[in-house]
Amino acid sequence: MFHARHLDGHHSYTANQDMVFKTVLTNEGGGYDSNTGRFTASVAGVFMFTVQYCSYTSKWAFPEIVHEGRPLQRSGHFETAEAVCASMQAFAKVAIRDKVWVRACSAYSTSDIYSEEIRRWNSFAGLLIRV
Repeated sequence: MFHARHLDGHHSYTANQDMVFKTVLTNEGGGYDSNTGRFTASVAGVFMFTVQYCSYTSKWAFPEIVHEGRPLQRSGHFETAEAVCASMQAFAKVAIRDKVWVRACSAYSTSDIYSEEIRRWNSFAGLLIRV
């Protein structure tokens, strides 16, 4: 099980750029790498992954959860008034040493997210459901 979040501020990503969640809250088993933003499975099984992201004011955010380079789930959000958060989940049968991460969706040129300590957190988490 892991749970990591993004640092404060506005972050803009280009298509296919990895979103790295550097602040690790939980990392049982050490599978999440806060330098690359990638989770590497140490056991095979069915996993659930979840992402919360907050779009930057008047900008689109298009994150996707990726398993070994293939999208598991995509989302998009635009907010005109204020940065608002959305979430998405994905389930996957993952083999030992498989990698799962979050990146900006390849179908769009940019993806803008915003976070602040007091109100909005961008986060990525995963947990093993069944071996």
